[in-house]
Amino acid sequence: MTPFVSKSPRLAYLNCRDLDLGITHNGKLSYFEGKVYEIKYLKKENFSRLVKIKTKVDPENFFRDEQSISVHQSG
Repeated sequence: MTPFVSKSPRLAYLNCRDLDLGITHNGKLSYFEGKVYEIKYLKKENFSRLVKIKTKVDPENFFRDEQSISVHQSG
């Protein structure tokens, strides 16, 4: 795991939002705002798969917060 550990780690707290990663506003542009995570947090192919799953499971985006995976809005 050594190659994957940050050289300057920061503290992490359970249920603490790291807003340095970015936020989404859970509106019509949430999908596009959330794409920032592909680069900073998830791999592109993982982000696309997670959006598809989230859209099927929670189409109304009931389970959301600033950093949750967004649903893909149609139209």
